[in-house]
Amino acid sequence: MIKKIGIPSNNVLHANPRFGTNYVDYVQKNYIDGLTNAGALPVILPIAQPELAKAYVDIVDALVFVGGQDVSPEYFGEEPHLKLAEIDRGRDAFEIALVTEAIRQEKPIFGICRGLQIINVALGGTLYQDLPSQYHALTVKHDQYPTKWYMPTHHLVLKRQSWLNGVINEETLVNSFHHQAAKDLATGLILDVTSTDGVIEAFSDEKRRIYAVQWHPEMLLMGQVPEAQALFNAFVDKI
Repeated sequence: MIKKIGIPSNNVLHANPRFGTNYVDYVQKNYIDGLTNAGALPVILPIAQPELAKAYVDIVDALVFVGGQDVSPEYFGEEPHLKLAEIDRGRDAFEIALVTEAIRQEKPIFGICRGLQIINVALGGTLYQDLPSQYHALTVKHDQYPTKWYMPTHHLVLKRQSWLNGVINEETLVNSFHHQAAKDLATGLILDVTSTDGVIEAFSDEKRRIYAVQWHPEMLLMGQVPEAQALFNAFVDKI
């Protein structure tokens, strides 16, 4: 039977020339392509009230949390840093509820970029609100703009044997578009991969089937980077 994977959506928070005041919920097509190519059926979940999380998790086999706004520091006990970018408290609250419910129902979850961050926060971890000003060992460019999103730019350091072995290695290059990052990992999450300057790039918890990466494999699909599709395949195989 085909595996149904829910993707909680992002949303447009401001009026803009394309949509006017139609505040749409959306998911970038590349996430859908990665899951479809892995043999799964993507199901887009609109942002909703946290109390609806159970109803949404009931109808899927797994969840993929994707990129977007900064995570509000209120959810990890801090005041807003001067370099904090746009937040969406409603999205944060809904996704935190989804993480909690998916774990309760013993359904796998996969976080990408912001998705890694919201999973860590939902489980009690913390974030750097702004890497350039808060992480003093920074030597890698973690927001590669203006380099194209599908162009891999930096190496990884594998910290242990994990679900990523066979998918990536230390010759692998990945892309990077973030200024927040996981700081203190929540209890039960195990560090899998860092960048060469020590920033957390992946963690997992096989017992609860939690998986997360900081880079953007969905963007790398456009550059035909083979490890990108292999990563989606590896997650779908966990369901």
